[in-house]
Amino acid sequence: MTDPFFNRAKIFKTLTENEVIELLLGWNSENGSDLRAFLGGIYWSNPKAYWSYEGVYSAKTILREELGLEKGRKPGDIDIIIIPFNSQQIFFEHCSVYEVKVLKPTRIKPYRNANSLGVTQVKGLVDDGFPIISLIHVCMTEPLTEVEKAIIKCSPLIDREIEGWETKNFVDETIDVKVDHFSMWSSENQLKRLRVQGLENFIGINSFGLDFWDDGNVSICTHDVSYTNLSTAKKNPKMKRSTIQRLKLHFTKFLHKYKTIKIYHPSE
Repeated sequence: MTDPFFNRAKIFKTLTENEVIELLLGWNSENGSDLRAFLGGIYWSNPKAYWSYEGVYSAKTILREELGLEKGRKPGDIDIIIIPFNSQQIFFEHCSVYEVKVLKPTRIKPYRNANSLGVTQVKGLVDDGFPIISLIHVCMTEPLTEVEKAIIKCSPLIDREIEGWETKNFVDETIDVKVDHFSMWSSENQLKRLRVQGLENFIGINSFGLDFWDDGNVSICTHDVSYTNLSTAKKNPKMKRSTIQRLKLHFTKFLHKYKTIKIYHPSE
C-alpha cells in the first residue's frame, strides 16, 4: 500500500560545491528564508542573542587575501561567512564561518568520501581567529532500487470529521511505505568519520543529505537527533580582534558581496 506523499521518485542529481553553497544560502520555507543548515553557528552558539537578530549578511567563497589574512595558508578561501545584525548593530563578534565539503556516494561505492574532509581547513580558520567555526559535509546519494529501500510503518492522518474516529486503532491504520534512507545513512556515516578526527569541541560538525525529486523539489535529509550536539559551535578561544577588524573592513569595502537574509522568528 502507498501514501500520496511518498508517490514521487528520487532522482540522481549532483551539484558542485559552489552550487550547494548557493542552494543552502537561498533555502526557503513557507515563512521565508530558512537557515537550518547554519543553525549550529547562528543559533546554538548563542541562543539568547539569536532572538535579537533581525537577519544576517552572508558572503561566499571569499579569498583569504581579500580579507587581509596571511597568504599561502589554508583555507585558500572562506566558503561561507555569516554575520548577524539588527536595526541597532552588526554583530561582527558573532560572525560564523563554514567550510563546506561535498560527497557523492553511489550504490556501488556507498563509502565514497569527499576529496578532503576539511579538517585542515577548519583548523586553519581557528588559527586565523574567526569567532565561530563549523564544518559541513553534504551528501548527494544515488537513488536506491525498490528492493534496497527500507520499509517503515506510516500512520496517515485520521479525519476527525468521520464518525467513530476516536475508536480507530492507529496501529491498524498504518501502511507500509518504502523509503530511500541512503542520504540519512551517508550523513551519519560522515559524522562518525568526523568525530574521530580530533577536532576541538568548539568547532561545529554537521552533515546532511540533499535529496532531489522528480517533481522538482529538493529536501534536506538530516541525521539522527542523537548527533545534534555535534553541530553546536562555540566561541573560538583563539578569536582575534584583528580578524574582527578585518571582517568589518571587508564588509565595508565589499558590501556588494554580502547578501541580506531576513530571519523569521515564530512570534512574528
